[in-house]
Amino acid sequence: MESVEFYYDYISPYGYLVNTQLSRSGLPIEYRTISILEVMAIVGNQPSPKCPPKMGYALEDTRRWAKRYDVPFALNAEWWDAIMSGKLDMKLFAAGALVAQRDGGFEAYHQAVWEAIWGRPRDVVTPAGRIALLDDAGLRGREIWEQAAHHAIAGQLEACNQRAAARGVFGVPTFFVGDDMFFGNDRLDFVVERAQRSGIFA
Repeated sequence: MESVEFYYDYISPYGYLVNTQLSRSGLPIEYRTISILEVMAIVGNQPSPKCPPKMGYALEDTRRWAKRYDVPFALNAEWWDAIMSGKLDMKLFAAGALVAQRDGGFEAYHQAVWEAIWGRPRDVVTPAGRIALLDDAGLRGREIWEQAAHHAIAGQLEACNQRAAARGVFGVPTFFVGDDMFFGNDRLDFVVERAQRSGIFA
């Protein structure tokens, strides 16, 4: 059976928001992990922090969507500061997802990382904090983060980025149903409708 492709990166608050709705939607999801800033560089797009008015709007808009979805929403300020200062490589979390997809435990990893960054903030900046996060989710935290730092995973992530750019991805969250692309958390209804028409979702 076909599935809906979901391109995401944990740096996106809109990705977090729409992810909270996927289980409610019942859609069959194929998770496509990417590093969106790398993809943006390939296709010539600019992230929101480089446009202060857009960033300010997004902060208010995401709060509105969280209220509508009735989900917890709180930016992990320590994580954000570490990302913006270059003290923490944002690709680490995407790399960890690839490890979890390969070795098992992806659902637990995916939920834990989303919540720690955008839902219920906790330490993901320090190595000990990241290990504890995954251990608490029932995973082998140390092993996952060690594998995430391996050059083979970095190469796999780069290949994912290149494929996404070639597909036409320019931001996240992005969905594909067949060859039809939908960008943004507010396009989920269109995704559902398209999946229904294609027969992959009743």
